[in-house]
Amino acid sequence: MSVHDTIEVDADDFPYTQSVDLSDGVFLFTFQWNETDQHFTVDVADAEGNDIRKGEVLILNQALWRGINDDALPTDTIIPMDESGNETQIDPGNLGDTVQLCIDDIVV
Repeated sequence: MSVHDTIEVDADDFPYTQSVDLSDGVFLFTFQWNETDQHFTVDVADAEGNDIRKGEVLILNQALWRGINDDALPTDTIIPMDESGNETQIDPGNLGDTVQLCIDDIVV
C-alpha cells in the first residue's frame, strides 16, 4: 500500500501513452523501455499531444525533470520510488509493482 498518490504504470504494455490528471491539468505520458541502455524513459506532452519534454530517464528516488525550468511541465513533483526502501534500481520486474511513480504531495 502506497502512502503517496501514484501514477499507475503497466510495465507489461511498454511502449504506451496514457493520460495523467495532475494538479495543473491533464498531460500525456509516453513510457518506453530502452533495451540497450536498460532504463525506462517518459515523454510528457500537453493534453493536445504537443511535446513538452522527451526522453526523461526514470531514476529511482530522483524527481522527474529535476533542474529543468519549463513552465509547461507539470508542477507536481513526481518521483519513482519504492516506499518500502528495498529496491536499488528500476527494472521491468519492479516498475508498477514495488516501484511506483509517486506524487510527492505529503505535507510534513
